[in-house]
Amino acid sequence: MSETPDDLKPGLPFSLVNKLDGLSKKMIPIESERAMKLAQRTTGLDDWGDGGFRARLDSAVDGLNEAKLNTTGLFGARYVLNWHLGNRLRIVDFAKRHPELDEINIERPLVITGFFRTGTTFLHNVLAADPNNRVGRAWELAYPLGRLNDPLGDVAWRRAQAKFTFGFNQAAIPDQSVAHNVTADSSEECFFLLENDMAVLTFWVAFAAYIYANDMLDWDMTDPYEYHKLQLKILSAQRSAERWVLKCPWHIWNMDALMAVYPDAQIIFTHRDITKALASHCSLAAKMASKLKRSLDVNELGQFWLDYAKIGLDRAMASRKDIPESQLYDVRLRDLMANPMTVLEDMYSHFDLEWNEEIAGLLEERVSEKPTSQEGEHEYAIEDFGLTDEKVRQTLKAYNDRFGV
Repeated sequence: MSETPDDLKPGLPFSLVNKLDGLSKKMIPIESERAMKLAQRTTGLDDWGDGGFRARLDSAVDGLNEAKLNTTGLFGARYVLNWHLGNRLRIVDFAKRHPELDEINIERPLVITGFFRTGTTFLHNVLAADPNNRVGRAWELAYPLGRLNDPLGDVAWRRAQAKFTFGFNQAAIPDQSVAHNVTADSSEECFFLLENDMAVLTFWVAFAAYIYANDMLDWDMTDPYEYHKLQLKILSAQRSAERWVLKCPWHIWNMDALMAVYPDAQIIFTHRDITKALASHCSLAAKMASKLKRSLDVNELGQFWLDYAKIGLDRAMASRKDIPESQLYDVRLRDLMANPMTVLEDMYSHFDLEWNEEIAGLLEERVSEKPTSQEGEHEYAIEDFGLTDEKVRQTLKAYNDRFGV
């Protein structure tokens, strides 16, 4: 395996911490039972609920142990497991004591999806300006419930937990912010809710647990999406709005499960020059994985993401055949950036959403702020990951031809 490129290697103090790599596997074991017991001690709860949760947890643990993580990565994996397992215990307990959650409806959510780095973050941030739209903030998606004495509130604790979580991430992966900077108050992706049911995108995007990622392709994701919906109901009980606006590129791999749980969802697919999108995402993934693995082969990373992109885009195109055209809207990033208000008005018209001067003004003001969740210049090239423009375009030809990107 090739060594991690010098410009991606961890800096101080993590480079010193990682000198313990020879001992860290024994010092920081990743085990399902150990992780579950720690979450039980932390929360004082022990009911894990039903479904295939345990099998998904075991798969995640196996994937992490196969990923050859360094000491920082092992600490990080343990932290992520405890974070989401603690959330799960609180959610199961709350749902058990509040059957009235069944009376909360999640109707016609707007779901922004598309391959990574295709403008989903920009569009999500813009749509958040419409007061009719309910967009999840990072702190509430990361911690849907507070502690037992005030589960629907406890905002100070939840925000503090989120700030610590994202702060640690920023310290360990400082160069991530040039591509995607996450803060407690940013409008964020809803994958956090799937992770509380141990369908953990973070482990294969950030930790490069590729065996785990491939195993997940065979999962029935219906249960995690049902759990996702339960958490939206919990968040709606805290603050409701006319409709949810969700955003996550991972949905393209799971469209059948998403539509089974949200049959009236209104899907916005974003599209961008696929070579640029893939290069940008490989760059982001490399910035993260290089800080968490003992060594990172960037060519292996590039090939994995090209193969995985093809699977996701092929799945999405197949799933679209069963979704009514009235529930689908395609947005090419170049069109959105060139004529944002024209695209937004057409989108609202397509989905029969309220559009007036006030809403248009709020959206236009947000567009002018250029909300992208990036800090600094993000530079990348597909050749850095052992790929070429020609190879990417040939591999993803069906997608390119269909959407003109």
